[in-house]
Amino acid sequence: MKATLIERKAEKLRHQLVNELAAEGALTSHEWRAAFNEVPRHVFVPVFYRQTPADQSTVDAGTPDEWLAGVYSDQLLVVSPDVKSSSTVPSLMATMLEALDPADGDRTLEIGTGTGYNAALLCHRLGDRNVVSVDIAADLIDAAGKYLASLDYHPTLAIGDGADGWVGGAPYDRIIATCAPNRAPQSWIDQTQSGSRIVTPIATGIAVIDFDADHHGTGRFLAGPAFFMPLRPAPRPADLSGQITEITSAAAQVRPTELDESIWFDSDFRFIQALALPGLRFLSKLSDSGVAIFIVPDGSWARIDQQTVAQGGPQNVWDLLEVAHRRWTDLGRPSREQFSLRITPGAQLVRLDGTDTAWQLPDLP
Repeated sequence: MKATLIERKAEKLRHQLVNELAAEGALTSHEWRAAFNEVPRHVFVPVFYRQTPADQSTVDAGTPDEWLAGVYSDQLLVVSPDVKSSSTVPSLMATMLEALDPADGDRTLEIGTGTGYNAALLCHRLGDRNVVSVDIAADLIDAAGKYLASLDYHPTLAIGDGADGWVGGAPYDRIIATCAPNRAPQSWIDQTQSGSRIVTPIATGIAVIDFDADHHGTGRFLAGPAFFMPLRPAPRPADLSGQITEITSAAAQVRPTELDESIWFDSDFRFIQALALPGLRFLSKLSDSGVAIFIVPDGSWARIDQQTVAQGGPQNVWDLLEVAHRRWTDLGRPSREQFSLRITPGAQLVRLDGTDTAWQLPDLP
């Protein structure tokens, strides 16, 4: 398929996707609809990788119809073979950008450049000079810079720890993150000013937080789940299979439990799990034995086997999950949009609306 044909097909698919996002309510403003209509996602995703048990394939311009259909579908795309980088689901990108709600000329910091597609959308809306994007991975910054320049977008791109923000461009009117911290980092808060807004994933939800001149923040969580890579991912064990084997065979007291691994797939409870046990991972379910394993970053683990649980490590992980589940059930199983967020110099509290029930967000690792 020749380049001009690819561009025409991409434009048609792009407009179809935008119409779908608008119909679903993810795109609501003229400004962001124009950005999604005009910024070509395929430039930033020259290849993506299918990562399912049944399909471990690479998709690129060598199969142009399949490639463009994937790029202009409302799905997350893995864009590196080591799963280090991905292109976020377009509907979620649109929802977050709409929530960001910048005004013309607002200076904006993006945490997590990734492919550069989101930075391009910001540049289209706000102009290059008002967009700063930072990523810890130099290779991602290099590639994103080339993709952006090919479309004549030239934001400030910086290599650095996203937890530090980017003080060289501060203060910012808007900050948006495409990776998930445990809480809003103090550096981001320090780089706001009166009227600033931060939109960031926290606890498998999207927090929208407005700040005053004293850097006090008041926010809410949007409806719907959001699963992003952690701002500072916990190191993966060098020998994952060895860790699974060790936990599976570890001697530990066994007791009955009414919960099982299905709680991991309860979208609303995942929000509470992330508040109660930041960094919790469903490590594995062994198909031959039916054993399910959960771990947290400090090495604590829970082993679930046919309505029984064994635990090990500094924390009793499953005890904490059971307490959180009872608390959530007693509260009527609330969903994310029923929670608000309050940030002061001493604390970051997530509170269930209309109650005194609150969780304090933990410090960053």
